[in-house]
Amino acid sequence: MRGPVLRILTFAALVLNITPVAGAQPRPPVARGLSVAVEPVIPTQLEALLSAPNVVLVTDYYRIDMRFGPSMRIDAVIVEETGTRTRVKGLRVQVRDNENRSRQEGTSFIDIDELTRLTRAIPAMAEVAARWTGQDDRQASELTFTSAGGFRLAIRQSARIPRAYLSTGLLDPVVTSIDVTELVTLKLAFEEALTILQRK
Repeated sequence: MRGPVLRILTFAALVLNITPVAGAQPRPPVARGLSVAVEPVIPTQLEALLSAPNVVLVTDYYRIDMRFGPSMRIDAVIVEETGTRTRVKGLRVQVRDNENRSRQEGTSFIDIDELTRLTRAIPAMAEVAARWTGQDDRQASELTFTSAGGFRLAIRQSARIPRAYLSTGLLDPVVTSIDVTELVTLKLAFEEALTILQRK
């Protein structure tokens, strides 16, 4: 009996507290400090599984041979939760800032379905960039592909010849650049990663 009476009294107190008295001037809302818990953004399946608490994970990395030197590293990644059938495949791309060596390298993960779309997008982007002449009234043009995990491939054309830019990281991206002709090598690296992932 006591529980229902307390609930009724609490409800009545709330109603009296928010119901304005006739003729009374409304008071401005009082600013109160609210602390809101914000969940971290985990846009890829790979990152979601890698950050899962209270589970045992086996993560295998397969190095993809690159010809871009130390500014970029690509690894095929397979993450598996032990004791379950949970298994996620994809890519880890790490980019180093050549101008600021003290800066930490940027990392982006790409799920395997996005990797397939990216591999198809590269030749299409290169084909469009090859048609740029710089003879019209456009000040600049840009082609972009951005993955959910923050990997971004951009081809920019301004007064000079087109150049490709690769950036990784969602919050503070790290950028490196390559020649547009090297997009073929990049596509081959991504295709090699896909082949490895599809075999495993």
